[in-house]
Amino acid sequence: TGSLKIMATSGSSVSSGETVTATPSATFTPDPTATVIPTTTPNASGKNNNVPDLNKEDHFAYIVGYPEGDVRPEGNITREEVASVFFRLLTDESRHEYWKQTNNYKDISNDRWSNNAISTMTNANIIYGYEDNTFRPSNAITRAEFAAIAARFDSDEYTGEDKFRDISGHWAAEYINRASEKGWISGYEDGTFRPEQYITRAEAMTLINLLLERVVESDKIHSDAIFWPDNKSDMWYYTAVEEATNSHKYTRENTKYETWTEIDQPRDWEKIERKGILD
Repeated sequence: TGSLKIMATSGSSVSSGETVTATPSATFTPDPTATVIPTTTPNASGKNNNVPDLNKEDHFAYIVGYPEGDVRPEGNITREEVASVFFRLLTDESRHEYWKQTNNYKDISNDRWSNNAISTMTNANIIYGYEDNTFRPSNAITRAEFAAIAARFDSDEYTGEDKFRDISGHWAAEYINRASEKGWISGYEDGTFRPEQYITRAEAMTLINLLLERVVESDKIHSDAIFWPDNKSDMWYYTAVEEATNSHKYTRENTKYETWTEIDQPRDWEKIERKGILD
């Protein structure tokens, strides 16, 4: 479980200067390592007809900080960390339905910390590996790969024009278009999406919160919340990080924004990831 603490989450867990919908702005320096992750087509494609349910009612923290006391919102997030995040975000019923402890990836051993999450999310047809039967768990995840995972939680198809000028012919184009159509992602001011650029933890948290309809304004965050030294209140991702890292009760009246009423204890993710569900 030590690896779980690697991602802005502990126990397991999710470009700079982006706009409100999690896309970086104006000044962009290309990432010279952005093509490290091969862009092979995933092992499965197309619409996911049997979509597992996400827990949109209970606002548990799905990201926890590092032992050093920070959350590192501008860092990258790995493929196995993303698998663990979405595993946590399933309803207990869906997690139980798709629960699995084995998979066919040749680079995922049964004793790897993320094995159960990867196996379960693969069984649910949400996360795929590569054509060479690898999963590449420690690789940073790209914006395209992350958008595809999010889009698979929705069964709608997209048949219109590409939303971004740099995704034509890309294996994830339909997924990216679907996620954009839902309002979960947006591109850059130059009309690009930059699918092979790595997604940051802050971007991932913002996208997930939109997917879960979890949106809070800074003045509605409870005073007992965890506040992180590297999540400054003037950063574009401030409220997204607070939302993702604090278990809380809330009310929402005639608005998309929540008002936090109480801070909850986090769930025992380590136990759930070991057994699939709490006793």
